[in-house]
Amino acid sequence: MIVVKASAYRILGVALLVLLAFSDSVAKAANKPEGPKTCVKSEEIDADARPRACQDKDSAQDSNEEKKGKKRSLFRSWLAMGERTQATQPDWLSPIATTSGRLKQEFRYDVWEQPSAGGSHTYQFGGGKGLEFITSSRTQILIGLPTYSLAGANGPPGGFGDLPLMLKFRIASAERAEGNYLLTFLLAAAAPTGSHRYGAGDGVLTPTLALGKGWKRLDVQSTVGMNLPTGDTRKLGRQVLLNTAFQYQTRWKLWPEVEANSTFYRTGKYAGSTQLFLTPGLGFGRVHLAGRFRFSSAVGMQVAATRFHTYNHRLMLSTRFSF
Repeated sequence: MIVVKASAYRILGVALLVLLAFSDSVAKAANKPEGPKTCVKSEEIDADARPRACQDKDSAQDSNEEKKGKKRSLFRSWLAMGERTQATQPDWLSPIATTSGRLKQEFRYDVWEQPSAGGSHTYQFGGGKGLEFITSSRTQILIGLPTYSLAGANGPPGGFGDLPLMLKFRIASAERAEGNYLLTFLLAAAAPTGSHRYGAGDGVLTPTLALGKGWKRLDVQSTVGMNLPTGDTRKLGRQVLLNTAFQYQTRWKLWPEVEANSTFYRTGKYAGSTQLFLTPGLGFGRVHLAGRFRFSSAVGMQVAATRFHTYNHRLMLSTRFSF
């Protein structure tokens, strides 16, 4: 069991290594700020000693300023790189359920509510989302928050689920005026950190391909992927996931949408079954708050459209702060 869980945690290690490599490359490229260049008078020292004397005096006076300047330059270079990266892709709003292939600088927090056994309701806080940040012109990392599930008065005690992680690699993209499309590879992982009741018990990897195309105000975003457990496949099974969102941008920053969210159970408890949810929703944003911060949100209702379903319906609320 320890070996199985370690394989899932490698995803977090890879993500951190990518981030560290990116930070090192930006630091080398950042321009060093010039400090004031003062020197002692020429008659006080001979010609051979003058360059060394100037260097020693400048280093003593400006070392602190240079260190602060390097940190500011690194941070600003990272922000500028993030802006350039986002400018070369479509500016669609993220759908409520379908994972967006866009590279983003964003913090997202979702809340779900769905009926459970005995007539009560279950609430899930987090929704597998969290902090998304761009690490290079083609990559983005998500470090999510474990979802906290809270049952009704007659339900079991609440608890945390597994830790969600994701690495995005942009294969191709173009902004609205240049073609309005994207193609992105996603590697998601769920590290088995959750409680016995709400965690999977083993790591799960989900390689996914995200693609999208826009026509003026209309866009279609789709993902296809597969859940691959790192252990206990008989219990967790493998599922093919297919999601498609149809979205339209209207006035007043409103984005009405409808999604089809499908799960095809290949192995495991529900092997051979197919589950389809239709998810109408409405997005809002992005609204400028202050500085680089912008706010957007979305609300939707998943409704089961097939006879087989693991739950009947789910109300979804999403809040996002981008930067």
